Amino acid sequence: MYKLRQIFHYFHVLTIFCMDLNDVLCKKNLLSYIARGYNSLQYAPQLISWLEAIYPGTTFSNYNKFELHQALNNALLQDYAGEFKYKYFLFKKFHQQRLIAGFEMKVKNSRIDFITVNGCSTSYEIKSTIDNLGKLSKQAGDYLSAFEYNNVIVDEKHLEKCVGILPVSFGIIIFKNQRQRIFRRPLLNTDISSETQLSLLTKKELFTYFQCIDQSTIISSNHKRLVNENFKLALKSRYQARWQFVKQHAHHILPIDLQFFFNTNIPPENIYGNCLNQIFQQQYPSQCSEYNAPSKCA
Repeated sequence: MYKLRQIFHYFHVLTIFCMDLNDVLCKKNLLSYIARGYNSLQYAPQLISWLEAIYPGTTFSNYNKFELHQALNNALLQDYAGEFKYKYFLFKKFHQQRLIAGFEMKVKNSRIDFITVNGCSTSYEIKSTIDNLGKLSKQAGDYLSAFEYNNVIVDEKHLEKCVGILPVSFGIIIFKNQRQRIFRRPLLNTDISSETQLSLLTKKELFTYFQCIDQSTIISSNHKRLVNENFKLALKSRYQARWQFVKQHAHHILPIDLQFFFNTNIPPENIYGNCLNQIFQQQYPSQCSEYNAPSKCA
């Protein structure tokens, strides 16, 4: 009889564990679906629908527009292992430094997640928990053709594979619990391709910095070092206004919307509503996980 009670007890515990695990998996799938579908222009009814799916039994119909965005922001930053928090971390890391930065620049057949430009050009490729490394070797080769210093910022689970895939000149930054640990610092890249750099510039940028739009002519009449210097000047000019905008409005922008405002430079109150000045009376803390819900606007 005692053994039978033990079996029933273990079965009961296992059933509860499986139910809890199923709830966790369902929430992870839901957040993944929402993250893929979210954009900063979403109307309130859609945000309410998603939030009430994430928090069953909770009503969000009395929330203003900003509060809806922030509640979704908090849910994703807390429980979704995507790239939002990595990009916000990079923004916080660099927004007070004397440099220009940009999000998602196309480089050949790849798209680098984040770049900085001051005296040198530096790239940052993100590999979050939910990413795979299948394209990393190709991406690394593309970035080496354009930038002086290159980094991958990774979830700890990818570290061993990254070391095996990446060239030794790549820096590796481990991101865990909103903190970074530098595993390996980047080395100056000597494999930059002038052809690649020029292909990344618009005709207007080519003419502005080389007084010519024919790339073959530019390469034949300019030293590789000069092409690189002008490439950096062009990127600084391209991204300066957008970078300054998000820096200026940093305390009015939620992490999940950072790249949207970088790309559009739309005033945050046009998206979140006119109660921003009342809501943002204090600076946001530097760690995403410390975001607190705002008091309601009248």
